[in-house]
Amino acid sequence: MDFWNRFAGFYDLAEALNGKVYREMTAITARLVPRGAKVLDCAAGTGELSIAAAKKAESVLCTDNSEGMLKVAEKKAKDRRLKNILFEQRNIFHLSEEDGYFDVVIAGNVLHLLDDPEAAVRELYRVTKKGGRILLPTFTLENSKPITELMLSIYKKLGFNPSTEYSPKSYVEMLKKMGCGTVKAKLIRGMIPCCYGVIIKD
Repeated sequence: MDFWNRFAGFYDLAEALNGKVYREMTAITARLVPRGAKVLDCAAGTGELSIAAAKKAESVLCTDNSEGMLKVAEKKAKDRRLKNILFEQRNIFHLSEEDGYFDVVIAGNVLHLLDDPEAAVRELYRVTKKGGRILLPTFTLENSKPITELMLSIYKKLGFNPSTEYSPKSYVEMLKKMGCGTVKAKLIRGMIPCCYGVIIKD
């Protein structure tokens, strides 16, 4: 957690270096959130996906385990004069809401960081209503470019420590094996590619 608190002020710069991927990821998120939806964003970082969701959502609960990240996210929302986002420090594995509470649940670029990503997906599934969407964009590595390897080596020296390095194929296979609903995915190519996984809860 110390890494994410220390890194919070620089995180958006890192996003800008992988700008094409982040722009498409936020655009997909905005498109997949239905108008009037009740949205939860877990491990939201500096809030870009929460902000994208807020364009059509009735309400967005933006959560992260890092207080530093949430402070940056809250400032960004305030600067944009967004009134439909709330901010709370939360643990993705233990959510307090009742089953089926949210229309859309987001967990962007976090599953590869977790020791037990399946447990996180099950908890996200629990709080999503039947027919709702779980949006799970996640960085993947396959045939990485030298610049990608350089960036990752720098991050790791700073304390970044991913638990799993998915390929697009292995990531989609993991989501399908969960048996949580219909899985769809799109690969967003860029400096650090992202596989945008979506589970539609049966």
